[in-house]
Amino acid sequence: MARIKPKGRDVVYHCVSRVVGGQFLLENLEKEYFRRLMWAQAEFGGVEVVGYCIMSNHFHLLVKVPGDLGLGDKEIVERVSKFYGAKHPVSKRLHSLFWSSGAIPDELRVRFLSRMGDISVFLKELKQRFSAWYNRQNGRFGTLWAERFRSTLVEGIADTM
Repeated sequence: MARIKPKGRDVVYHCVSRVVGGQFLLENLEKEYFRRLMWAQAEFGGVEVVGYCIMSNHFHLLVKVPGDLGLGDKEIVERVSKFYGAKHPVSKRLHSLFWSSGAIPDELRVRFLSRMGDISVFLKELKQRFSAWYNRQNGRFGTLWAERFRSTLVEGIADTM
């Protein structure tokens, strides 16, 4: 079933994702790394983490997604540089393109904006990045998450925040 994604207004989602097999894999180190990734991913994606709870085998997030990001090229360049780091090739290229012409090419703008302001992209990238780190740290491979995340649109809250 497709996710409900109202356009043009802020919405809040309660999201849940479980570790594969219900295993208790998330200890203190993993929870702290997940938190750091979550905040970085939220800042890059332009979503606001209103609340969260990371358990040993699943997590809950309350996430506010803006109806309109309204980002200019300069803000996109700043978010990319902060997310990837100023020395990352993507950041360097985007920064160079922006400062040489005052704008970034349309295809790059569309590429980055498509990753911002979307609950599905936010959680997909967060879970992928965390899984890659976790698997490297623990000498494992394969999926870490049991299924796609569940999300519930929290009605009424979006209009009061």
